[in-house]
Amino acid sequence: MPEFEAKRGRKRHRERRRVHKRGKGEGKRDNVVMVRVDEENLNRIDELVESGQFSSRSEATAFLISEGIKAKQQMFEKMAEKISQIQDLRTELEAMIAEDTKLSESIGQNGGTQ
Repeated sequence: MPEFEAKRGRKRHRERRRVHKRGKGEGKRDNVVMVRVDEENLNRIDELVESGQFSSRSEATAFLISEGIKAKQQMFEKMAEKISQIQDLRTELEAMIAEDTKLSESIGQNGGTQ
């Protein structure tokens, strides 16, 4: 009978672990990212799982990533602004090259000399 009780206890523990207390606004996690972590970080992730707050390393890691992004929100906003500026400059450069190419082709077709 003790073996049966032990199995039942493990089953209840697993069921409890599956009850993750998700925060508001957490969306569906459909994307997969593979990462390598050092032993210390893996131990911390495992502690989150063992505490019962998360049912898997995947959930715990997704939580930590989300919290890290929230903590660095100001940096991400500045980055987004710079990326937008870079995209605008690329578009401007492409237009400039396209215009220059049109002029070169036009001169070549008209038999113009340089």
